[in-house]
Amino acid sequence: MANMSPTSKRSKTRQLLQQYGNRCCWCGKQMTKSERTIEHLVPKSLGGTNAISNLRLACFTCNNSRGNNLLPPRFMNSRDRDNFLDLARIYPWK
Repeated sequence: MANMSPTSKRSKTRQLLQQYGNRCCWCGKQMTKSERTIEHLVPKSLGGTNAISNLRLACFTCNNSRGNNLLPPRFMNSRDRDNFLDLARIYPWK
């Protein structure tokens, strides 16, 4: 699957900011522009696409730690998993 063009990336970032705000979809952290990354909910390596429905904004730390797993490693303990479920109610995966 091809990478997003810079124009497409900017457009999708604007759409995601309008839809979900400037918080990491995993940890809820308010992000600076330099920390903000586009996250594929289903990783491209597992068949995910660049469709807006498969994209969210995530901080670099969460996105980088996740690799091609469905959840970042920090969500393996119950407290963080509960925090994730709380965030999922705020930022639903459509």
